[in-house]
Amino acid sequence: MPHPRSLRVPTLLAALLAAVLLVSGCGGGGDSEKKAEKSPQQVMEQAKKKFDDASSVHINLSTTSTPSEGNGVLAATGDLTPAPAFEGDVKVVINGLTATVPITSVDGKVYAKLPLQTKYTVIDPVEYGAPDPSAFADPDTGMSSLLTQLDDLQKQGESRSGDQILTTYTGTLPGKAVKEIIPSAAADQTYKTSVGVDEKGYARTVKITGTFFAGNDDVTYNLKLSDYDAGVKISAPSA
Repeated sequence: MPHPRSLRVPTLLAALLAAVLLVSGCGGGGDSEKKAEKSPQQVMEQAKKKFDDASSVHINLSTTSTPSEGNGVLAATGDLTPAPAFEGDVKVVINGLTATVPITSVDGKVYAKLPLQTKYTVIDPVEYGAPDPSAFADPDTGMSSLLTQLDDLQKQGESRSGDQILTTYTGTLPGKAVKEIIPSAAADQTYKTSVGVDEKGYARTVKITGTFFAGNDDVTYNLKLSDYDAGVKISAPSA
């Protein structure tokens, strides 16, 4: 007759094995849930929300191209708040002449210090082929709206930008959406676009390529977003 101890050993081993398998099974499920990736659309939605919720964002929009004819915006650098308000510099070309103009847009008015002037005056930016830069903060038609209007959105991979690791997403934007930011865009065209998102889900770079100037080949605009939630306050300039 088998000794009682010899019966207990296999039984204990089986129980331990079952417990290990059970724990492993539970742990594996948890890990897979933690590692579940957001879809590209979810990433863009999160990046848009972070932009819209920020107390301020520093923007740098630029292109190295210039139109062979007509007017256009070549750059816009400054701080944007959801007031909406903007304070910074806008570089434009008008009839072949290029000028960088200090701009403050707040409370529905656009103030500019035009060339050869020492004081700010209220202007209509449309006359200069430029948008009201405070409109960049509009969640429906501004910069963040581009993130959720991308068609054929795909994740491409990771790259380093300075001290940041960015994940790149590519797609195309309708010209109508781009035209809200860059007035020289063609409403009936589509624009190749790539977006770089950092590890915390903030959009950091946007590159838009397509037709912007009559008589020119494709042009690329680069948008850099930084200093989220710096708490910048913008007020109308003194007379």
